[in-house]
Parts: sequence; structure tokens; C-alpha cells
Amino acid sequence: MTTETPSAPTPNARRSFLKTAGLTAAGAVALGGLNLSALAATSPATKSVAQDLAILNYALTLEYLETEFYKAFDTGALAPKLINLRVKEYAKQLASHEQAHVDALAATIRSLGGTPVAKPTFDFSPLIGDGSGVNDQVFLQLAASIEPVGVRAYLGQAASIQNGAVLTAAASILAVEANHVSGIQELRVYLAQNAAPTRQTSIAPQSDAKPTSPSAADFDAAYSPTPTALWTPLTMEETLAIVGPLIKA
Repeated sequence: MTTETPSAPTPNARRSFLKTAGLTAAGAVALGGLNLSALAATSPATKSVAQDLAILNYALTLEYLETEFYKAFDTGALAPKLINLRVKEYAKQLASHEQAHVDALAATIRSLGGTPVAKPTFDFSPLIGDGSGVNDQVFLQLAASIEPVGVRAYLGQAASIQNGAVLTAAASILAVEANHVSGIQELRVYLAQNAAPTRQTSIAPQSDAKPTSPSAADFDAAYSPTPTALWTPLTMEETLAIVGPLIKA
């Protein structure tokens, strides 16, 4: 299989990527169709079927986001932006995996007597602008920033889940998201796009300099394909601060 020489992101693409910032406290009240004020109360001390359903719908919303992002690069409007055959195959596989996660979570919610939350409206322009500056390198940089958020978001809810089957479902998805992290970073090393292929971090995509910042302007997508022995979890509020700007309704 042939590969292409990696090209640097255009200035416009780089600025678009760095524009994303966390929500203000006043805006951090909803995640798609979910009420974050209610979800914020989830804890190991309040385990219940209702809490499990809330966590599952939270996870489903995140999977909706990842699915739409990767589908845009697989069969959607941004697909022509990818040139390298391996990068294109990654976009296809990731889109397929994320759709499978959506289907599995929705089925689990229904099996518990719940209703899957509706898919929100997403807007990726804070990351990519009008899309004109997107290329293979920008796509992989974004993927290397999105995937660890999923890993850490799932980990952040593990202790609050009551039902063993729900925990198993969440753990099986978390493992795949971690596989995605490693695969993406390995490909970026191969394409000479990873500036720190030995950097160890448990807080990717957040940087060592600003480890709690939710702003993509402070993120560092350069890290090892095997980045850590133990991931650091993200709370729901922390996750919302990162992904909230991409969720419009």
C-alpha cells in the first residue's frame, strides 16, 4: 500500500483547530438532550437503574459525536480531504466502530427499560472552520485529541455503575477507544506526524503545562502510542467543557 508524504496543516486549519475552547460555567448545563445538572449528581453512593440509564445516555451522546465526526471523513463531505490510503482506511474503521458503539449502547438502554437520548446536532466548525484546510495530518491530530477524551470519560463513570452488564458494556467500549488511541498514534509516528512519540501521559489530550484546561488551544496531541500505565478519568463536567462547543442542540 502506498503512502503519501505528510504535509503540514495550513495556517487556517491550525487556527481553526486551536479556536475550540471550553464552555463557560453559565453554558454548561446541557449535553445534547441530557440535563447535566441532574447527571452531575451521579456518584458511587447513589447507584441505581436510573443512574445507570443516565450514564448510558451520556455515553451514547459522546458516541453520537464520534460517529458523526468519523463518518464525515469516511463517506461525508470531508472524505475527499483524505489522500493517504491508510488514513482513509482508519477513518472507515473508526466510523464503523463508533456506529457499533451507538447501536450497543442504545440496545443496552432499551434492555433496561429506558429510552435512548436523541442524537444532538453537531457543529465541527470550531475545530475545522469551513473544512478547506483539512488534510490527513489535521484529521489524525483531531482524532488523537478526541479518542482519549472518550477513554477517560468512560473511566470517570465506572465506579458509579450498578448493573454488572452495563459495566461490562462500558468496559468493552472503553477498551476499543484505547485501541483507537494507540492505532492513531502509531500511524502518526509512521507518517512522521507525532512530535513526541515516547511521551508518557495519562491525561491526553490535555498538556503537561495545562493539565486541567478544557481548551483545544492548550491540548498536546503528541504522545506515545502506548501513553500510560493508568489513565486519569474525566468527570461529566470536565468532559462537557471539552466537547460542549461541538454540540449545538
